[in-house]
Amino acid sequence: MRLILTNNKQVVSKISFKKYLHLIIGLALIMLVGSELSGQKAGRNFDPKRPSQNRPARMDKVIIGYYPSNKRTVVDYRQIEFGYLTHLAEAFTWPDSQGNLIVSPDFIYPELLAAAHQKGVKVIMSIGGWGNCAGFPPMAASAEKRSRFISQVLGFCLLHGYDGVDLDWEFVSNEEERTNFSTLVKELSAVLKAQNPPLLLTMAAPAGPYWGRWINFEELHPYFDYISFMTYDYYGPWTDHAGHNSPLYTCLNDPCGSVDDTFSYALIRGIPLKKVLLGIPFYGRSFEAAGLYKPATSSQNYVYSEVKKLMASDWKYKWDECAEVPYLISPSKKTLLSFDDQRSVLKKGRYLLEKKVAGFIIWEITGDVVNGRPELLPVVYQAINYQGDK
Repeated sequence: MRLILTNNKQVVSKISFKKYLHLIIGLALIMLVGSELSGQKAGRNFDPKRPSQNRPARMDKVIIGYYPSNKRTVVDYRQIEFGYLTHLAEAFTWPDSQGNLIVSPDFIYPELLAAAHQKGVKVIMSIGGWGNCAGFPPMAASAEKRSRFISQVLGFCLLHGYDGVDLDWEFVSNEEERTNFSTLVKELSAVLKAQNPPLLLTMAAPAGPYWGRWINFEELHPYFDYISFMTYDYYGPWTDHAGHNSPLYTCLNDPCGSVDDTFSYALIRGIPLKKVLLGIPFYGRSFEAAGLYKPATSSQNYVYSEVKKLMASDWKYKWDECAEVPYLISPSKKTLLSFDDQRSVLKKGRYLLEKKVAGFIIWEITGDVVNGRPELLPVVYQAINYQGDK
């Protein structure tokens, strides 16, 4: 709200000093209220009963929300509630085999960066992602290609105003790649940290030792601002039996793992707690199986908004007291669907506070939008910032 005052001398001459003082105070109050409402428009995006999206001046924990650039037709920048985030990771760009940075046309989204920065949220460019990583091994193996890649990454960040870079190489998978990944991280970090202000460097890390064995976490953690463990996809089409997509705890000594197992793994690998981020999935996985930990023949992916529709039908809700996450059973009782809801997010938030890790990543922030509003994102924020509200 902008107020324009004209002919001030005439105003003062016609009213008393006391009334003038009251007028000035009133105008100040109007301007204060106006500043609180700036950016909000009447209509479907404005609800006076809804708590303010603005974060407190100090957010104790980190919340990085991934935003796939190809989802802007589903949730555009005006629908993102930035007040619940500290960082936004826009996904994805990727390297080709020659070390060129590949950027799809829909990735360039200046309105997104402007809206995030206006709310005090840092935006990082996520590079790689599942299905986009074939260029990493040849690029990282060549000093010339690494230099080309790093130069293009830096140039793109500076040109478009990104606050840093997120590496999502899925997955480093042998000894040669292990060595080359370490070199890439060190060289990229040196360039990013030489900027004024320094640019961020984070990574999306595998949730356990199967892929994690090929990453020198003990050596590399000083080069990263955060190491984000992808604590989901513990079970899926690649497992021969059903289980939870993101269980908080392991049950029946099942070998596929859990969030708690990943946290223990991060400690074993020597990563400081202040750099550890854990993952919250805004999606679930179904299994054609007779029950949890039973043989499964197929698995499908459901975003949370799709799960909500099933919950509103005749799928039966169950809570696993061991894993501390929910699941649904289909009417035929031949399909189960594991997912996260408000209750399990609160459980994971309390776990994070107890373990004193830095915060959460979310894959991905368009998945929980129901009737135009996020349902899980506010709970993620409240779970780790409103410690008094139990």
